[in-house]
Amino acid sequence: MNRLATIEFQSNPFQGRFLVEAEPDYKGFFHSHPGIEILIIHKGRGTVMLPKHVYPIQPGAVFIFQPYQLHHVRAFHTEKHPYVRSLLEFDPAAIQPYLKPYKHLEQILTYIWKSDLKEQVFPDMLTRYPIEPNVHFYKEHLSSDIRTKPERYVSLVAQLLQYLQLEIRHHAITIDTPTPTELSHTEAILRWIEEHYAETFELAQLADELHLSKYYISHLFKADTGRTVTEYIMALRSKEACRLLLDSRLSIAEVGVRVGWPIASHFTGQFKRWVGCTPSQYRKRHRTQMSQEC
Repeated sequence: MNRLATIEFQSNPFQGRFLVEAEPDYKGFFHSHPGIEILIIHKGRGTVMLPKHVYPIQPGAVFIFQPYQLHHVRAFHTEKHPYVRSLLEFDPAAIQPYLKPYKHLEQILTYIWKSDLKEQVFPDMLTRYPIEPNVHFYKEHLSSDIRTKPERYVSLVAQLLQYLQLEIRHHAITIDTPTPTELSHTEAILRWIEEHYAETFELAQLADELHLSKYYISHLFKADTGRTVTEYIMALRSKEACRLLLDSRLSIAEVGVRVGWPIASHFTGQFKRWVGCTPSQYRKRHRTQMSQEC
């Protein structure tokens, strides 16, 4: 079963879904792609899992996901309390030329593209800025031209970048002089996994280093994220393998070793389970697409 969703931007660097209500059986999924994603929460509750943090989903919030950043959205979707969101997904290298005349917008794009972000969720943004009217207008009048007139998509992104710039300025004091905060147990687990995912995993080692019981770790992580520790490690390994297959000259076997699957057959089997094809198929397919674009 394909558990790690990816987005490719070679054929269409500007993608989006606007005011979309989740399907009745929506359970969320691990997600990673080479572009920036802006997630706008119109309605709903749940959690967003990033490599080092778990954030609550609340109406009015805006999330920023950086290129190749693994994340998992877990929404509690019901008929009475639906999960409604808008997603803007784009290749920052494709959008940057449009912003060249606008120095400050280009700077904020570069910041959310390449910096070590101190903030990736901005609560209540929809109450402070006309984001929802912009999204409604775009969906009703402009989205049908997204492929032929990408500047219209860029104009929507540029508006969001202006609002994000104001938000980042608003948080400047806390960003420049952060105060130490105690990590939650789930965030401590995520940080440990980020540092050790390529090693042979033993739940007992994680439990010993965090001074928690194995049962407590398993129960807490599943309750907070909707996934098991093992599922997250497998998704993280698969995401990193995808990056190495495209961005390095390592052999297939070397990639497997690098991400924690030293046995070639095991690497191939796990990669296919999570990504939907073998490592060699993935490398060939996506390098062919990239060469065609060039």
